[in-house]
Amino acid sequence: MEFSRTSPFSVSAATRFGSRCAGILVGAQPGVLTCFSFGPIKNLTCGQGGGVVPRTAAEADALRSLRALGITQSQHQRAATTSYTVEGFGLRATMSALNAAVGVVQLQQFEAVAAKRKDLWRAYASRLRTCAGASLVDVDVDRTVPFNCVVHVDDRDRVFTELRELGIGVGVHYPPNHIQPAFERWYRPLPITEQSGQQLMSLPFHPAMTEEDARYVCLALARALRKGSPCAS
Repeated sequence: MEFSRTSPFSVSAATRFGSRCAGILVGAQPGVLTCFSFGPIKNLTCGQGGGVVPRTAAEADALRSLRALGITQSQHQRAATTSYTVEGFGLRATMSALNAAVGVVQLQQFEAVAAKRKDLWRAYASRLRTCAGASLVDVDVDRTVPFNCVVHVDDRDRVFTELRELGIGVGVHYPPNHIQPAFERWYRPLPITEQSGQQLMSLPFHPAMTEEDARYVCLALARALRKGSPCAS
């Protein structure tokens, strides 16, 4: 089970469904093996799961086998025979029909969801321009469908805790990989990444939110930042 190496290009586009690169939809570029995530907070969600856009028919067959314990026959083919063939390594990574059904409905309304995400990001960007102490991680929203809204803030852990106590669902996307125990053997100092990792905070962001919701979050963020300011009374 081998993937063609005639074209070296592959991309993890976990958060980029609906976005464009050089004017072409991500996943539609010729010669690029593209991997999408369809998790709960992604632009297109199936609840859980993901998808791969192969470069060739052979890669598509290899991926189908890889996701199904290395079995070469499809489920439909297996149902009509008394045996099946396992040709190599495989995983149990098939998406359930229930998750796929969620994805189909999401896909049908994706243009509206994408527009809502862009509008919400712009609403946040407008409010954050006047929020002292919060620096927005910029996104090319004209070419990208944003899946989150991230800011840099000093004293991040305190601000994070205060907002969570108010019921505001802030998060951190993502702690730096190179300081995780799994990658300890390859560790080398990355001071800018490490500093950024201590400041990053994701604001609540999903297409059911309104501009008024974004305004409320930004007001709460501004209050939390002022409380930590040396000039605060």
